[in-house]
Amino acid sequence: MLTDPAKPVLISNPLLDYDFHNWKGNHIWLHKQPWFLWQIAVFFKLFGVNEFVLRLPTAIMMTLMILIIYKIGKLVSNTEIAWYGAFIYTFSYYFINFISGSTFTDHNDSAFIFYVSLSIWSYLEYIHSKRKRWLILIGIFSGIAILNKWLVGFLVYSGWILNVFLGYSKNERSDELRKLAFSLAWTLIVALPWQLFVWFSYPLEGRYEFNGQHFFQAVEGHNEDQWYHFQLFGEQYGGVIAILIILPGLICFFKSIRKKRYQIPLVTYLIVTYLFFTLAATKMPMFCTIVSPVLFLGLGAISDKGVQKLREYIPAGISFWIIVLLLGCLAFAMLDINQIDVQHSDKNTYWKLKKIDAIIDRQVSHKLPSDDWVVFNCGEHNTVMVMFYSGATAYGHYPDSVQYGMLKSKGIGMATFSDEHIPIYLKLDPSVIKIYLKPLSY
Repeated sequence: MLTDPAKPVLISNPLLDYDFHNWKGNHIWLHKQPWFLWQIAVFFKLFGVNEFVLRLPTAIMMTLMILIIYKIGKLVSNTEIAWYGAFIYTFSYYFINFISGSTFTDHNDSAFIFYVSLSIWSYLEYIHSKRKRWLILIGIFSGIAILNKWLVGFLVYSGWILNVFLGYSKNERSDELRKLAFSLAWTLIVALPWQLFVWFSYPLEGRYEFNGQHFFQAVEGHNEDQWYHFQLFGEQYGGVIAILIILPGLICFFKSIRKKRYQIPLVTYLIVTYLFFTLAATKMPMFCTIVSPVLFLGLGAISDKGVQKLREYIPAGISFWIIVLLLGCLAFAMLDINQIDVQHSDKNTYWKLKKIDAIIDRQVSHKLPSDDWVVFNCGEHNTVMVMFYSGATAYGHYPDSVQYGMLKSKGIGMATFSDEHIPIYLKLDPSVIKIYLKPLSY
């Protein structure tokens, strides 16, 4: 994406034959939609290629989510619930962890959460003001959401359609449907060109990746039971206490919503998201976090209810400091310092191995004469990191004798991580650079 936004590649220079079904080792990479990669590429262009810049778009989006949650809460309910919901999100370890580089699919999922949330906020702003600009923004943000994680980016329209029939009179419905169609047209303008481009430019990969297999069959071992997403409530929203108060919190929040036209879509988004991903065969932890603003506002509502009770029974001067103390304790508990220490230090074996891998992979570029070489035996899960740091083509395995002969005949320089399994033709070839560090497996 950095050199050609229209050509999403994993291995930019595939020196060996590859299986286009294998998204971890193919050439044209369509396993995810491209928007989040385009964002990263723009930041690389502006600020250089390094780990900090890689994570910067995610850090910005997840920080702006504080404002989005606040704006949604204030618009549909009140300032207090909005503030408490945004406060709880601000100190949520689970969502802060998105920017640390230790969460699988972090860049893609953070972008998806962000743009789905923007589309929902824009729809609520449209209900409030009826201004045309919000109709355009609904369509644009929904289209970008699709360009991050495909068809669930249409989520905003599920609540809108139900709202048309439950929140508007018969005389108003036709006009409202026309406005929905207007926004939908903008969504298609944003999202459809890439789908068509991929379908005709990369037909094999496009037809393989753009299918419904994730819904109908569990892929890559992600076959959890039907309660999986509900069991994640505690981990994602604040532990056992969150599990106990999330339902009464949502009830408080929905009761506090001022207009039925706000209430219907927000309830719909919550139900549709959890129902859809519960029925889907493939289950991953981030899927339902696209409705996290609603859940954080539910926690904000129950917090506001507790604060109101305190103020009823305790004098204002004392209750203020009690509330400050309780909020400090809540922030500390949500941030989960112990978890940060465990997950981001040598106490975590996986974290330690990845840190060592990164140190080793940075050294590869110093051992290669140029970035047009190929590096072998990096380990299946380490090839992308080697390519990121060195610019060379990398493979997780040793080449067989035929592949070795082909590369040799083309004058392509070869290096390999060397262990006791190194083939004799590589071992005896003095032109092959040996990196005597055994790749770590995990």
